[in-house]
Parts: sequence; structure tokens; C-alpha cells
Amino acid sequence: MKRRIKYHLRLFLVAAGCIWAVLLGFAYLVVREEHKFRRESIVERIDLAASSIADAQTSVNDLRQTIAFVKKYLDDTYLSDIVIQVYDLRSRRQIAVVGEGRYAVPQTAFEHGRVSQSDGTRLLRLMDKDLGVERKKLYYYSSRITADGALDIRVAVPRSTKITQAASIDPIIWISILMVGALGTLLAYITTSHQAKNVTLLHDFAQRAASDKDFIPMGDFPSDEIGEISRQIVAIYNSRMQANVRREREHVIALKATQEKNNMKKMLTDNISHELKTPIGIIKAYIEMLINQPDMPEKDRAHFLGKTQANVERLVSMLNDLSTMTRLDESGNSIPIKEIDFHSTIFTLADDVAKSGIIHGMDFRYNIPVGCNIFGNEGLLNSVLQNLIKNSAAYSQGTEMGIELLGRNDRYMTFAFYDNGTGVGDEHIPHLFDRFYRVDSGRSRKAGGTGLGLPIVKSSIITMGGSITVRNRKGGGLEFIFTLPCSRPKKPQSADKPAQKEE
Repeated sequence: MKRRIKYHLRLFLVAAGCIWAVLLGFAYLVVREEHKFRRESIVERIDLAASSIADAQTSVNDLRQTIAFVKKYLDDTYLSDIVIQVYDLRSRRQIAVVGEGRYAVPQTAFEHGRVSQSDGTRLLRLMDKDLGVERKKLYYYSSRITADGALDIRVAVPRSTKITQAASIDPIIWISILMVGALGTLLAYITTSHQAKNVTLLHDFAQRAASDKDFIPMGDFPSDEIGEISRQIVAIYNSRMQANVRREREHVIALKATQEKNNMKKMLTDNISHELKTPIGIIKAYIEMLINQPDMPEKDRAHFLGKTQANVERLVSMLNDLSTMTRLDESGNSIPIKEIDFHSTIFTLADDVAKSGIIHGMDFRYNIPVGCNIFGNEGLLNSVLQNLIKNSAAYSQGTEMGIELLGRNDRYMTFAFYDNGTGVGDEHIPHLFDRFYRVDSGRSRKAGGTGLGLPIVKSSIITMGGSITVRNRKGGGLEFIFTLPCSRPKKPQSADKPAQKEE
């Protein structure tokens, strides 16, 4: 508040000073002209009296009557102290006088400074002179010599209170000047107060914004140019603050995502290390046993070599799956996509499955209509189908598996891969696509799984532009619902952003 008053006072003093400077300059000109006008009016009135006497010189009677008239006329005015002396220049004597007193003027004053008038008279005027035997200060003195040179009419007006008042400025002028100045000062105060309010609000806003990052400006700026500029500054500040908030929020999200990614990498590394240690440990143990027991019976040797080979194959399979996952993560958007006859692909797969015996006696059924074309990658699609078949054959404990078309729209076809096995507990459903996740760790390792089959399925489906979910099937078993594009995707999506399925 102290700073605001100081600024307002400084602004007000500058404005008021300018107003009073202009006003006083104007007042000086007005007073000077008014004073000049009043003095000229007094002189004109005195000269009029002298001129009237000069005009009446043709007749002595007229001259005396005129002098008497002038005396009577001036008695009731501020010129009541006027002294008029009429001299006959021929006889060099005074022939008439009005008023009391005598005023002697140096002779040199009559020889210098006389001015010839248009009527032929010669006039000498003196203002504010100390003349006369009585040492009175004269306000005005004139000596008028008529055109014929017969008369010298001398007029003397002593300085008196009446003359001073008549020549003074009317007080109403000073009152008017003071009133105008007071009004201007008031207007200056109101105007500067209005302007100072804008600057003060902007100053407070700047201080709060610099010291409080959570400050939300709500300045009530007036509706003028400065107020509009202030509102624009506040709007820019709010926009910047919102951008900073968004940037901080995005930074926090990015940090969290990075942390989660690092955690996932660490967990993946730990899982890989753990999964690799098991087969490597078994292989190492069997080899050491074979080396340390050269006399081992051939039957036992063949058994241990078979176990070693099985774990080597498991290790190779795991490394292949890890390579596939890495390839999907790093180059998912560069996987080539083309149109595929899905009916033909399933037909060929069913024949291969029946001949290979990988489904362990389960029936494989499909219901895919002819002309069912999708867009994807043929290698990834075969990997998806084989992993689903192997997973069902290894863990479902059912007698039947199959794939069917559930429906389609303008962009996607929806399929279901199912089995009639035992299914899994509901608590395991959200984790089935997690890497190295096992419902039953012991049973899974006996079945030879790597824990990467279903994660590869999900990453492959997403890379081809589709989506996949899993649920327990009514009547028993698992059901994988997945979509694949039936028109060429504009841009294949990365593995961590599943495609949105249209209903």
C-alpha cells in the first residue's frame, strides 16, 4: 500500500505541476493584459477631459463652463483628486485650474518626448513620476499644447488609493483562476488515481507472480487501453503457467513411464537370468556327471544325454523367443504388412497340425469362411497361431481346440481361439500376457514352455494393428478374442499401444 501511495503521489504531483504551470502562465498573460487595459482606460478618460477643455478654447465662457462640467463630472469618480491647469502661452499666465495643488515639471520634459497627434496637438505623457513641489508621486501627468499653440493644458493625477484600486485587477479574475486550478488539480487527482490503479494492480501481479508459483491472477483492471494491456499480460502469464503445469505433468508422467520401463527391464533381466539359469544348470550338472563317471552304464548315459539335449533345445527355444520379442519391440512399425487369405492360412495350418502331432490327440476345428482376407504379416500370423495351439495343447488338458470368425466391421475382423480345457483361476487372467508369467511354475517347466509364448502372441497381434484379450470360456477352457485389420492400416501401431477395436 505504501508503494502505491508513493507512486500515485508522484504521478499526481507531476500532473498537478504541469496544470499549475500552464495555468499560471496563462494567468500572467491575462493579468498583464487586464492591467494594461485598465491603465489605458484611466489614461483615455483623463485625456478625454483634457481634450474637452482643448476643444472649448474658442470661447472663454465655453472654456470655463467646460472646466466646471469636467470638475463636476470627475468629483464622484476615482479621478476626484485630478488637477487640471490651463495656461495661455501668449500671455504666459494661468487662466484656469481644476482641483487643488500645483505640480512643477522640469522644462526638459517639455522639450523631449512630445508626440504630435492627428488633431495637431502635441502631447507629453509621464507615468509614475516623482514630480512637483509637494513631492507627491504622480500616477499620471500630461501636457497638451493645442493645435494653434495658444493653450497648454496640464493634467496631473496623484497616486491615491482610488487610482490604485481602479488600476488593480478585479478579484473575480483571481478567484476564477484559483477555481480553474482547483478543478484541474481535482481532475488530475482522479485521472492519476485511475492510472495508478492499473499500474499498482500490474505491480502487485508482478510481485505475486515472482514470489508465488501457485498464484492465480484475478486483477480487476479498468476498461481502458492500459487495462486491456494488463489483461493481455495476465492472459499470457496464465497461458505460460498452464503450459508449465502441463509440461511438469508430462515430465512427471514421462519420469514415471521411464521408471516403470526401467523396472520392467530390470524385472525382465531378472526373469531372463532366472529362466536361463535353470536349463544351463541342468545341462552343466548332466555334463559333469557324464565326465566324472566314464564307466556309467550305457542306458543311464543315454538317459542323461537325452535330458541334456532336451534342456539345450529348451534353451535354444527360449533364446529364439527372446529374439522374437526384441525384434517386435524394436522394429514393430517396420514389419511389412500385406493382404492374407486367412481361410487358406488356417486350412494349411490344420493339415500341418494333424500331421505333426503337436496337439497331443486333441481335435483342431476351424470355422473361417472362404474369402476371409485380412492385412498382416504372414510370419507373425503363423507364429501367433502356433503359439496359441502349443499353449492349449500343453496346458488346457482339454480334448478340443479351434478358431472361428465372430464378426466384422469396416475395419476389423474379430476371431476367437478356444479350447474346452480346465481354464485358469480368475486371478491369473490379467497376467497371462506378462513375460515369464506361469500359472503353475513346476508344471509349465515340465511341459517345456519358455513363458514367452503368449507375450509374443500379444505383441504380434498389436504389431499387425489388432488387439487381443483372454477370458475363461463358458463351459470350460480359455478363449482368446483377437482382431485383425480387414483393410490396410494407415500406420502399424507399436507393441505398447494396442489398436482400438471398433464395436
